[in-house]
Amino acid sequence: MIEIEFIPIGEEVNTGDAILCHFTEPVTGTDRVVLIDGGFVDTSDDIVKHVVTWYGRSSIDMVICTHPDDDHINGLTGVLENVDVLNLVIHRPSEHGFNSDEVKSQKIEDLISLAESRGTKVITGAFAGQQWYNGAVMIAGPTKDFYLDQLRAQTGVGAVTKSLGNLFGSAVRAVVAALKPRADDPGEGTLTDNGGTTPRNNSSIILDIQIDGRRALLTGDAGVPALNAAADVLDAAGRSTRYPDFFDVPHHGSRHNLDTAIANRLLGPVGGTQRGSAFVSVGKKATDFPRPEVANALKRRGYSVSPTRGQVIRWHRDATPRPTWVSLIPLGWFDV
Repeated sequence: MIEIEFIPIGEEVNTGDAILCHFTEPVTGTDRVVLIDGGFVDTSDDIVKHVVTWYGRSSIDMVICTHPDDDHINGLTGVLENVDVLNLVIHRPSEHGFNSDEVKSQKIEDLISLAESRGTKVITGAFAGQQWYNGAVMIAGPTKDFYLDQLRAQTGVGAVTKSLGNLFGSAVRAVVAALKPRADDPGEGTLTDNGGTTPRNNSSIILDIQIDGRRALLTGDAGVPALNAAADVLDAAGRSTRYPDFFDVPHHGSRHNLDTAIANRLLGPVGGTQRGSAFVSVGKKATDFPRPEVANALKRRGYSVSPTRGQVIRWHRDATPRPTWVSLIPLGWFDV
């Protein structure tokens, strides 16, 4: 059994990630709950309520913080304060000599201190190849060396992939270019990542989850170089012999995280049969996300695309039915 659920974040246009993975551990048959990121501060109440209501549990086996952006880490404080968390997986810049605001070092230290005070085991050295729960969950990226490169880039030691000015300009353009539905596929052309994303986003923990022959790939806010490096790890581990049944669209469907080559590598070439489902976490009124070129590219590769937009959305196999829940209506085609 496996179910992956996206908790909605953002009443307006704010976006963030809070993803619950509930599954039966291979071999042992143990019921497991893994939380990937916690959204903003007020997201924590929704996470805790969901775990108690739908999983009948008062504990979470593992919390994974993909990276310390506010929309991923801030809600984890409330989760740790209100539910028993057995393990916290988080990368710790101070262990590598980085203690600045640029890498959110103090925010991470505060969360670790809270976790330790609550009796949670803190795991800070988990990089590509680390596995848990009889191989059900594996970190595909980053490697330690790749992570250190992203820390250096954040602090000015290395090259930064995108300036704050460029990021601001991209945000303004995104607000103007709202999604415009259309009846047919406008054609892909060349999907680019428009200059790439930030080093902190590229430091995101990327997860490969495999249960009972089903596969889910969860990407945080990772961009093309991080995703390519993770794909190398998955190839070497023999975990990419099939395309994912479930795909977590990176960075809320931003146009800075995927290009044609990595989309083909992770999800397969354009055409063919339905391969799976793709979820994207977006604010209730964030009508400009996911970006139309990204949504269309996923559809062409056989993935239905569903956004949160203020509701919990659920992908599951062999999980308990919820009679009051309705089926998702995936996005259609969009003008680019």
